[in-house]
Amino acid sequence: MAAARVCRRWCSTAARAAGDTGLTAAARAGAESQRVTAGKGSRWERLRDGRMGLWWKGLLRDYKEACRDVFAGARERPGKAALYLSLLGGAGACCHWNPSEASFESSLLEASNTLLLLSPWIRSGDSDGHVQGLTKLRNQGRLRYQSLGLLSLVYEAPFHPDSSLYEARCQSLRPRWLHFPSRVLDLGFCCHWWILERKMRDFDINEQEFRNLPPHLRTISPKQLRSQENERLYEEKYRPVSLSEEEIARAESEESAISPPSTRGSNPEMQAASPLV
Repeated sequence: MAAARVCRRWCSTAARAAGDTGLTAAARAGAESQRVTAGKGSRWERLRDGRMGLWWKGLLRDYKEACRDVFAGARERPGKAALYLSLLGGAGACCHWNPSEASFESSLLEASNTLLLLSPWIRSGDSDGHVQGLTKLRNQGRLRYQSLGLLSLVYEAPFHPDSSLYEARCQSLRPRWLHFPSRVLDLGFCCHWWILERKMRDFDINEQEFRNLPPHLRTISPKQLRSQENERLYEEKYRPVSLSEEEIARAESEESAISPPSTRGSNPEMQAASPLV
């Protein structure tokens, strides 16, 4: 039986070899080119109809339907669409103009140089104390900067980042998040550091100079500084004084009534007592 199987396999192999040798050269070249083309098409088809291709098709289909729904909703409710677009645009502008750590360093240095140009008797106590505190923390390496995308925070850290103290390395002794708002020193938003600018608003006014004044004179509202009455009085200060004839006659009569009468020729004794020149 083994011999029969070997004989049968040999016969089938010989017949297949004979059939292959019967093909012409042209037919063999055409079959070869067709097989290459079929191989390329089958590879692309396998990639397109495979699991990854189907996943990308579904993803693109979902995005297409979502964009179509967005445009349809914008046509139905233009006000709502404009509101959403304005919010997205505002968020993008805030992210673009979010101040960096270098801008805070520059603002702090500029504020410190501005205060150095003033005498200690003229500087504002709040401005000087705030800037000096920030400068001290910066020199100690305890200022931290954190960007939140739309805004930035500058807060105080208890230790230098390279400190090797036990309190600085122990996880259990670190400050809690509940105390974080009290450690925030400045807020950066739209290219401005708002707390530093508020502290430097009246940096050249020393509030201690006016502590002995009455309460209603310690503060002056902007309306009082730029009122029409003050402007009128300020302009009248430089105008020449003009008097009418009645005012001049009244002034002369008042002057004659107040001034003492002339004593020349009325008292001979005083004239006799006067020394001779």
